[in-house]
Amino acid sequence: MTEVIELLGKTLTHTTRLLKNVTPEQYGQPTPCAEFDVYALANHLVAGNLYYVRLAQGGAPDFSLFAQDQIGGRQPGDAYAQGAEDALDAWRTEGAVERQMPMPMPGGGQGPLVTDLHLLEATLHGWDVATATGQDRRGDPDAVQAVHQRWYGRFPDALRSQTRLFDPSRPVPEGAPALDEIAAHFGRTV
Repeated sequence: MTEVIELLGKTLTHTTRLLKNVTPEQYGQPTPCAEFDVYALANHLVAGNLYYVRLAQGGAPDFSLFAQDQIGGRQPGDAYAQGAEDALDAWRTEGAVERQMPMPMPGGGQGPLVTDLHLLEATLHGWDVATATGQDRRGDPDAVQAVHQRWYGRFPDALRSQTRLFDPSRPVPEGAPALDEIAAHFGRTV
């Protein structure tokens, strides 16, 4: 098993725990990710695992997954746990961890490793869930450290307007935890 799969396993497990603590009464609460309430964010996370399974298997990006209700009547943590397991299995297949993300901007091109993007998304959106629902938002320490090393300060605001993947970076309080720094770097108000 490669290091990134181990890190993904840790952050997917951590995010699963956060989602298992979400109650139906919290579904309509706002999140730091402005376009989502808690339920929509949970659905985005569940759809994200399906999306990354497809990419790990060499398929093309399928954004229609995000427009569907992937949770249905299930508890969000249960739905996410199954997708996380499927995603880890997909990443373990030959050649999967070497795949690069096709960039959604004029001229396209290849972006970061898809595994790194999955790690970022699961870690950052885990922070969003934790913040919105009053849970511990520090994340898995190993995954947070890896995301900080791979992403913090390496995705300039100028590129964000072209890709529309993230909001412009925001200020972060002095001495903030690493995951708060990452969240602010990707447009969250800390």
